[in-house]
Amino acid sequence: MTLVQPRITRRPRHRGNRHTLIGWVLVAPTVGLFLGFAALPVLIVALTSLSSWTGYDLSEATWLGIGNYSDLTGDEIFWRAFRNTVVFAFTTTVLLNIVGFLLALLINTKVRGSGFLKAVVFLPVLMSPVIVGLMWSNLLGGVGGGVNAALMGLGITEAPIFFLGDPSWALWAVIAATVWQFAGYDMLLYYAGLQAVPKSLVEAATLDGASFRQVQRYVVLPALLPVISGVVLLNVIGGLRIFDVVYVMTRGGPNRATEVLATYMYEQGFGLNRMGTASALAVIIVALAVVAAIVRGRVRLHE
Repeated sequence: MTLVQPRITRRPRHRGNRHTLIGWVLVAPTVGLFLGFAALPVLIVALTSLSSWTGYDLSEATWLGIGNYSDLTGDEIFWRAFRNTVVFAFTTTVLLNIVGFLLALLINTKVRGSGFLKAVVFLPVLMSPVIVGLMWSNLLGGVGGGVNAALMGLGITEAPIFFLGDPSWALWAVIAATVWQFAGYDMLLYYAGLQAVPKSLVEAATLDGASFRQVQRYVVLPALLPVISGVVLLNVIGGLRIFDVVYVMTRGGPNRATEVLATYMYEQGFGLNRMGTASALAVIIVALAVVAAIVRGRVRLHE
């Protein structure tokens, strides 16, 4: 009688720990760069916002807690800058999305010259905001500005309009320059979204007798809702941190009419050497952007 020996199968050695270690080694450079260039500066700014410091000798820094934030709540200029920032972000977001979507529809119809139009509209996006600010300052500035010359030449106005010197016009002039520069960016995002809309749905709606406007409203726009939410978030964040165009065109004037949080932060930090207050303003800007991102995450338009 022969005894059959039971076959013993060896389990493969668990390699999960090894794979985890390799994974951490591979992501370590990226994590290190993030901590060094993103997380650490944010932490330093947050700590600086809780102190009074001129930005030179660190030993002169004094701890204030929330003193800088409480001082800002009673600062009239801060509230004016806050209001202007919100108006700027809201207005530019609405205009950029409308203009960008309409331009995307235009080039998506493959009309003659749409490729040239795409290149021309996107060209300002590649320009430096400083160059855009200088260009629009020359166009809108005083009697010799190109816009005033055109308006008076066409008989629309008899006297020049001081777009950058009149508090009722200045903020809208900066908004116009910003929309002109970044409308092409939104156009490309919406154009990419339009390419992803199933053509079968558009053709089926057209065969059912839907007009062009009805197709856009009931077929295209619902399909573009994820794209719209993303573009809106990008525009809102960009509007909240606007600085360069405003600073070049008006430096926050006239009479604080175009003062935004970023320009006020620059004045406090580099003009008055109040790094604590400037850091508090920076934290507020970041907090507003985070709130906008959270709202966008909670409001799921495409569901």
